[in-house]
Amino acid sequence: MICSVLTAKHMESFVDTYKIPRRFSPTLPGSDESAECTPDQIVLYTLVFSSCGVRYPLSPFKIALLRHFGVHFSQPHP
Repeated sequence: MICSVLTAKHMESFVDTYKIPRRFSPTLPGSDESAECTPDQIVLYTLVFSSCGVRYPLSPFKIALLRHFGVHFSQPHP
């Protein structure tokens, strides 16, 4: 099991840096919780953003490509 090392302060900085809309209600899992996708929320791994240069908002072109191939934005690799 991998535990999150992100603090609330770092999460706020991450949300601001990558311009993740507040309407998505970003939250950290508790220390005893696992990060799981549900119908109401998704899981984001901060390393993907910092190492791959992912930026929000995704362009219409990127969204069209992802929909065409049926993949999540974290799946394609350079």
